[in-house]
Amino acid sequence: MQVLTLNAWGTNGPPARISLLLNTLCELKPEILCLQEGTIPGLLGSLPYTTCFHSAESGLAILTSFPALAREKITYPVISPLEPYRRQALAAHLDTPSGPVWVVTTHLAWKKEDGATRLAQAEDLSRFLDPLIDPVLLTGDLNATVEEPPVRRLAQTGFRDLFCACNPGQPGITWDNANPFIQSHSVKFPDRRIDYVLIRQDAPGPLKPVRCEVVCQKPAADGLYPSDHYGVLATLQP
Repeated sequence: MQVLTLNAWGTNGPPARISLLLNTLCELKPEILCLQEGTIPGLLGSLPYTTCFHSAESGLAILTSFPALAREKITYPVISPLEPYRRQALAAHLDTPSGPVWVVTTHLAWKKEDGATRLAQAEDLSRFLDPLIDPVLLTGDLNATVEEPPVRRLAQTGFRDLFCACNPGQPGITWDNANPFIQSHSVKFPDRRIDYVLIRQDAPGPLKPVRCEVVCQKPAADGLYPSDHYGVLATLQP
């Protein structure tokens, strides 16, 4: 079973980027696709999935062909003083060949000086996820590195970073200043990994990670990238 998370960058960039994004996602075709900033006209309906859980207000989407047993949407109570909207998380309880699995995707506050909001959102998310008894795959753009409080808080609640588990010592950059789309942003960040596939399950659990890699990190022949972020693709076996 493959799970891909990607911040799709909405409708930003040249129109040809959207075609490249669609083609790239269709080529990768993971069993579970989680998008942030995924509100792009025509994109979700053009992808080869039968189940789509989408929130237009937050730009989050979970796409799969596994049947959905339940769907949940949470809106974080904390409102950032630096953003004019509330952020959310989507959760889908999926009936997979490995048994029921919760898949969650989110996009935490992004501004440098908004660390307190990011941590509060991670706390709210942890409280929501705590009672879930089946394995949980948590994906998304957390706008924080593994050393920063939001990701550390999730690790304290039992979440394991699959990229770190499969690639010890490797940086796995998903926000890369070599990507020309990042050069257009007015706020600058260093190269870092802020996109994740995390897992929480009892040990031994039904899902065994065998590979986790950064994808969408190579430009097409015309120099375009699918997004300003790179994606993370995790492969798990029963």
